[in-house]
Amino acid sequence: MNWNLSSEHYDVRFAHEEDIQNIYALLSTKGVVRHHPKSPMVVEAQAMDEARRMVMQFEAKEAAFWLVEEKATGKVIARISLQKFNWMSASGQLVLDIFPAEKTPEQVAEIIYAVLTLAYEDLSLHRIEWLLQKSDSRSIELASTFGFQHEGQLKSVIEFDGQWIDYQVYSLLN
Repeated sequence: MNWNLSSEHYDVRFAHEEDIQNIYALLSTKGVVRHHPKSPMVVEAQAMDEARRMVMQFEAKEAAFWLVEEKATGKVIARISLQKFNWMSASGQLVLDIFPAEKTPEQVAEIIYAVLTLAYEDLSLHRIEWLLQKSDSRSIELASTFGFQHEGQLKSVIEFDGQWIDYQVYSLLN
């Protein structure tokens, strides 16, 4: 199976050694991680550790991570992943880290469509969840636009910086 994907405007591909700077540029940007329970990276060594985690989770069949590169410019604009695979229930969780300027409905739709096509057709997943914080109104709007159904809220599911985080649960069935 080919894990590298292509859409009209993007190459959605697995990261390689030369991508440490791309991962760092993305995950050190406050606007990218603002709605995730994590702080922006502050040193490039953190990106190296993150790249290793991405590889280990893929090898353990727990997750798959892609970098999204614009075909026209070669610029990496996002990282998208399917995480927390549950092979018994044929499900996984979608996570999108994207530069705020690139978070338009058209761009996000093209990226998500490529990954969901692989998830449903090649991995035979049945259900994709997208856990979003209420403060991430832009992603919530996009989830609804793409047909994700709001299923409810997970209260105080994770603690970050002394505060308990709630998640809004959205799902899309095959």
